[in-house]
Amino acid sequence: MPVSGVLEQLLNYWGELPRNQGAKIPARQALNLAELHELLPRISLLKRVDRFDVQVSMIGTSAPALWQNPMAGFNAFDLTSPDLYENTARLYDAVLEQPSGVHVIEKVYRHKGRDADISSLYLPLNDRDGRPVYIIGCSVYRKRPSYARINDRLMPDHQKISSIEFIDLGSGVPSVMFERPEPRPRPEVEPRWWDRFMPTKPRPGKGSWMDA
Repeated sequence: MPVSGVLEQLLNYWGELPRNQGAKIPARQALNLAELHELLPRISLLKRVDRFDVQVSMIGTSAPALWQNPMAGFNAFDLTSPDLYENTARLYDAVLEQPSGVHVIEKVYRHKGRDADISSLYLPLNDRDGRPVYIIGCSVYRKRPSYARINDRLMPDHQKISSIEFIDLGSGVPSVMFERPEPRPRPEVEPRWWDRFMPTKPRPGKGSWMDA
């Protein structure tokens, strides 16, 4: 099994979803959010509108009122360095067009200079017309820091990817040639980036249903 823990739960759930006749992958409409309740705080849904326009929504926030701005309706490429646009587009192409799953491990830079290692799984989904345009994603801290509760929402920005492993979903593993980006210095986090994610209310109490 290429993934474990929460990501393995999502992979198994995806594998058991019903398919329309002849379809290699399930449709977005097959998702039953009630069955994903334990995973929801970590689940994102992406929709490829165009090659460099992949709309993101967080379908699993336990308490959307905690956030200053909606976790929906922004382009994933807004969180991607311009020199990684092509590689990111190739990654989405491979997931949707092979189709295949992909397991990504990356380091993200957090506020106050903290780093975090994130492990993410992305899996393809069809729309109602059988077109592969959706990607369901799940991201978790590889080593969960003590401050990582639901207010530290996981949204990788592809600053430093250390590993990409494609997962055969029955159509083989894609052969993708990624460009090697030029080395760049550690980024300075801009306030507007974190404003989207910072809570406006105190954190939920430890052990409460909103604590994740």
